[in-house]
Amino acid sequence: MATMIANDCINCGACEPECPNNAISQGDPIFVIDPVLCTECVGFHDYEACAAVCPVDVCVTDPKNVESEEVLIARARQLHPETSFGDSFESRFRKGQGKAAGAASDAAQTPGTPASPSAAAAPAQSGAVGGFAEADVNYVELPPIDGWNIPLRCYKCNGVHEQNVKNFTIGNVIFCPHCHKSTVVRDNLNYHIRTLLNDSYSKWANEQREFVERRERELAQFVERRAKDAAAFEAHQQRERERISEQLDTIGDTYDAAGKPYKKGSRFSWG
Repeated sequence: MATMIANDCINCGACEPECPNNAISQGDPIFVIDPVLCTECVGFHDYEACAAVCPVDVCVTDPKNVESEEVLIARARQLHPETSFGDSFESRFRKGQGKAAGAASDAAQTPGTPASPSAAAAPAQSGAVGGFAEADVNYVELPPIDGWNIPLRCYKCNGVHEQNVKNFTIGNVIFCPHCHKSTVVRDNLNYHIRTLLNDSYSKWANEQREFVERRERELAQFVERRAKDAAAFEAHQQRERERISEQLDTIGDTYDAAGKPYKKGSRFSWG
């Protein structure tokens, strides 16, 4: 596998559920990728899912362990025999994301070969994203619904004592620990307590679910915007490369070399 988790991992756990092979697990002290299971998402996505959701950009290429598309799709077929991938499976090698790694590998194998513009831009892009870190959310947990205590004021001695909500069932007798006066729980008291707790817990769960869904939606939109920006910039660089090539062709074609024959009245025409 050519993907690893760098030491700057913040243990957010965002990558773990995204892996189609369950190759990511909690290690000591950071999350790790099992090389026996990792396929760089070849066969499932045209990008690496762990890298797409990582808020600190630490799911990176391992330069010491580069594998080809053929090796990775073979592993995917072995791990998922029930899935038919066919010949047109999705792969990051078939989109722009795989070009930088491939160009860098070719340059390393052939001394003196200049790196491609995509490979040269990769470190700068990684450094820019590395400064972004999504804030962790420490969700506050509610106690069990029957774990609450309610302060009850005695109508006889005016003393306050706490009673667990389970004691407020209809017909239950509650004794004041100060004056030992008894109180019988009526239907309206039990109804108010249970309605308050049930409504509060339902609202709590719905708000947290909506919050999580909103964060996931915003993260997906962020990743999509980055993919579009990357594609647009790649197209821009391609146009610039073609423009440079055309300018060089023009210079070579019109250069007035010494001894070059030319017709009278035109210094750029052959005689």
